[in-house]
Amino acid sequence: MSLFSKFKNNLQKTSNFLSSNILTSFQNKKVNAETLEELEAVLISADISLDVVEKLINSVRKVKTSDQDITKTVLLTLAKEIEIILQPREGGSVEENNNNKKILIFVGVNGSGKTTTIGKIANQIPSEKKVLIAACDTFRAAAIDQLKDWAHKNQNDFFSGNANQDPASVAFQSTEKFNKENYDYLIIDTAGRLSNNTNLVNQLVKLKNVVSKINTQTIIETVLVLDGTNGSNMIKQVEIFGKELNVSSIIITKLDGTAKGGALISIANKYEIPISYVGLGEKTEDLVVFSAKNFSRSLLNLEE
Repeated sequence: MSLFSKFKNNLQKTSNFLSSNILTSFQNKKVNAETLEELEAVLISADISLDVVEKLINSVRKVKTSDQDITKTVLLTLAKEIEIILQPREGGSVEENNNNKKILIFVGVNGSGKTTTIGKIANQIPSEKKVLIAACDTFRAAAIDQLKDWAHKNQNDFFSGNANQDPASVAFQSTEKFNKENYDYLIIDTAGRLSNNTNLVNQLVKLKNVVSKINTQTIIETVLVLDGTNGSNMIKQVEIFGKELNVSSIIITKLDGTAKGGALISIANKYEIPISYVGLGEKTEDLVVFSAKNFSRSLLNLEE
């Protein structure tokens, strides 16, 4: 299956909602105040923020009403505008290291799919690279066990501390092991912090500072994992984590299970943080490198 087909097949909940409603609005109609108002309502219902909706409406407003197939023209116009918004936010895959050592710290709220995403990312790292996975969510035994299973499945080394140990101290110990034993990657899982809880976010800041102090020459990236089914609620999470932790890239999971995929556009429009991957299913290979063109055209049920 091509990458475009993967996007198209797994974004159907959002694309079916958008394309069918847009087709209904413009079928045998012209671009006028009535149809633009209907289009605005459809876009907002897909969790696209008002500032982005305004951009999209303005692009459609310029469409020539003499076009025979007005619906297709509207869809193509929207897809192009969405691609323009998303293009600057395309990020490279997080496992690219160009022979440099790299530490990846994964953060995000409970249920975002952090641990599973770490397993899928580690699976994509070439087998000749030496990978250490560290469990710094010390308060949830189930999270540690799940991460350990992924590490064994991918033949990665695994490090965990004691139950209820300070997460920053586990991060410190795992970083020491990373340095002493010459690993290529250290991937750190953290607790699913509630983004509105300042004390817990501060613990993540402490953890990152500890890692940074003893690895001044190593590339350190903070990866924010978002649950796509949360729609526009993701924007607040980006605001909190992005400001406090200097997030390097975003991964958005579970886009196959929601009709609110439009929120991704809102995030890209508001923040300059790259989107590195999107989750389009449960299989390991369903975590795919983000493509602005594939996403925008799939979102509106258009062909490649």
